[in-house]
Amino acid sequence: PLNALPADVRASLPPINISGAVSSPNPSARMLFINGQVLREGDALADGLVVERIGASASVLSARGVRFEIRH
Repeated sequence: PLNALPADVRASLPPINISGAVSSPNPSARMLFINGQVLREGDALADGLVVERIGASASVLSARGVRFEIRH
């Protein structure tokens, strides 16, 4: 989870405000709405912050090579 990340990694993250998500069996139809942007799996929100997987109730992001789950 996000709160389990090392303090230096958490401090380097931009604010992450998730307003919604679309889960689908089809990976190309999955979307995550973060900070007013629509992101798909593989998209980057900021330098080093990448959407790895979008699920129905949680998504996996990675920052500086560290993966973490964030619930939505």
